[in-house]
Amino acid sequence: MMKRIFLFMLVLVAASCVRRDDLSYDGIESVKLRSVGTAQTDVDVFVRASNASGTTVTLVRADLELSRDESVLLRASVDEKVKLPRRSEDVSVRIPVRVRFEGGMLGALGVMKTLSRGASGTVVSGTVIVRAGAARKKYRIEKMETDRFLHRFGIDLSDISRGIGL
Repeated sequence: MMKRIFLFMLVLVAASCVRRDDLSYDGIESVKLRSVGTAQTDVDVFVRASNASGTTVTLVRADLELSRDESVLLRASVDEKVKLPRRSEDVSVRIPVRVRFEGGMLGALGVMKTLSRGASGTVVSGTVIVRAGAARKKYRIEKMETDRFLHRFGIDLSDISRGIGL
């Protein structure tokens, strides 16, 4: 009996493996504002992505901070599960992001002013939890330069700035 349980667990873990090459990110398709408030802003970010693996990949949770000189400028979180279906090609995936600016609307203006001059001196920190089949992985991001963080996703800050009129 114990051998069967172990064999089942081994098969379950092996079936949930996703190679990095199986996943591709093709960029941001659009950004839609859901709500704007003094305490927080909710946006939907639509990205194009593909998953060639036989396992659905799920973003379980993400909590990120943008900081400059040890001061937090904003906090962004994704607390709804976001799924990238198995064997999907070039699909649009909605990522609901909740953004909280430190200092309310004045803080938001400060962030816009800071980023309009470039991301130099700002860093991103936080955690991202991803699930693929039965496997669950928590990734930590420790004070990564904002430009480098965005570049990993094929995002150029100057394109975003032009898109929102900065």
